[in-house]
Amino acid sequence: MTQKTILITGASRGLGAAMARIAAEMGAAVVINARSEGALEEVAAEIEQGGGTVLAVPGDVSKQADCAALVERTMARFGRLDALINNAGILEPVNPIAKADPAAWEYNLLVNVLGPMMLIQAAIPHLRERNGRVINVSSGAAVSAVPGWAAYCASKGALNQITRVLAKEEPAITAVAVRPGVVDTEMQAVIRKDGKSGMTEQDHRRFVGYHEGGELLAPEKPARALVALALHAPKEWSGEFLSWDDERVKAISER
Repeated sequence: MTQKTILITGASRGLGAAMARIAAEMGAAVVINARSEGALEEVAAEIEQGGGTVLAVPGDVSKQADCAALVERTMARFGRLDALINNAGILEPVNPIAKADPAAWEYNLLVNVLGPMMLIQAAIPHLRERNGRVINVSSGAAVSAVPGWAAYCASKGALNQITRVLAKEEPAITAVAVRPGVVDTEMQAVIRKDGKSGMTEQDHRRFVGYHEGGELLAPEKPARALVALALHAPKEWSGEFLSWDDERVKAISER
């Protein structure tokens, strides 16, 4: 099979679903993953109706067995893996450190840090064969402090460091972390609905204002940049933390 294969997590809605649709439109075979089986199957059906090639694999990236099975099913179906996009992630818990629940932090880190690590680990042998790519969906919160978001900020900072270390450990693989911007997704709805109790009033109002002012990005905009990176990110970028609208990324996206 000569068609490139891209594996995308968190693909049942929002940014992940947009990436899946765009990757299929760009000619890749797409493996999509999320916990929500019904919603995942809807995305798969949409891609198939558009003439795309897709495999839907429900599962939870916080579980090592699910991560291993996801890569195994990808290889069984397509025989190759060219890119992994670690997109699944959660914001919660939203609380000051003084009120932090360690159990909630543990789950955040399982999803946002260990999940990508376990998937990368399972995918490495196959990505080496293809000089493949790992695209880790990060956040501006990785480098900016947002009161109430300590768990999320810490997890995305850790994901950036995993990206940097992977770039040094695996010279055959190109790994980049990407800030997708403030995207109109379910996470933004969570911030508006539940963030007030754990964030400063000023920060919460700022995010509400993004929505009210129509400033949130449509998922398709950063999605196209992320897919372009999965297909074409140059080796010399490996280890970098990029913004979706970086001029270098735009040049690749417009190919």
